[in-house]
Amino acid sequence: MKKWLLIPILSVLVLLTGCQKTASKPQIMTTFEPMYEFTKAVVGDKVDVAMIIPANQEVHDYEPSAKQVAQMTDASAIVYNSNDLEKWVPSVKTSATKIEAASAVDQIAGDPHTWISPKQAIKEVKYIQEELSKKFPEYKTDFAKNAEAYLIKLEALDAQFDTLKNAKQKTFITQHEAFSYLARDYDLKEIAVTGIDPDVEPSASALANLKKEMEKAGLKSVYVEENANSKIADTLAKSAGADTLLINTVESLSDAQRKAGDNYISLMQENLKSLQKTIK
Repeated sequence: MKKWLLIPILSVLVLLTGCQKTASKPQIMTTFEPMYEFTKAVVGDKVDVAMIIPANQEVHDYEPSAKQVAQMTDASAIVYNSNDLEKWVPSVKTSATKIEAASAVDQIAGDPHTWISPKQAIKEVKYIQEELSKKFPEYKTDFAKNAEAYLIKLEALDAQFDTLKNAKQKTFITQHEAFSYLARDYDLKEIAVTGIDPDVEPSASALANLKKEMEKAGLKSVYVEENANSKIADTLAKSAGADTLLINTVESLSDAQRKAGDNYISLMQENLKSLQKTIK
């Protein structure tokens, strides 16, 4: 074979070898942003991690597409928050290991928003690490090292939220009942305009009672969520002569937030700053 023919043939062989290596890399499917971030922090670059629910999609009511179900069927593991939130996960027929992160949490009945409390996020990350180490024992040491580095950051965040326990005014009112774990873990009291399901509107009498509770507690602000319909919360705030402040359920990142380098920890730090305006 002529020497000049060897170069392109060798190049093709190198490319094919690279493709085969990438294709053989195991994949973990995660449901939404916190599950993706927690899992990615644990596995690093040892395993591919993909997210099922796109940004700005309602996690509570999301149903995966046929293509996404096929991806989950081929995955090595599926990491999700809870059977109360991603209700479709248990019905997905797959040989993949299903890891329910919230099973490590002391759960509040009917409330799936475990990740909004850093104390519970710490438990979830530890559980994800333990379960994935069983699935991929060859990476156990790497996963432990990665998790330790991330847990240091979560523990620092937890310590920042712990300062709220020293407040004299501990009541805050939110657009919907998503902050029960945060309230429980940091000795706060949440009053919610709507229940765990944000689409269920309160009656006129319920709104009147909420206004009375606000006045009794001396609350001058209502917390609303950035990417959700805040019409009812805005109405309550106006009737009570209060303003509105932003708070984030940290379910997803917008394109702008991702471009700015935001993540679970930075958004929770923003939540802390916002809460500190009323919890004093």
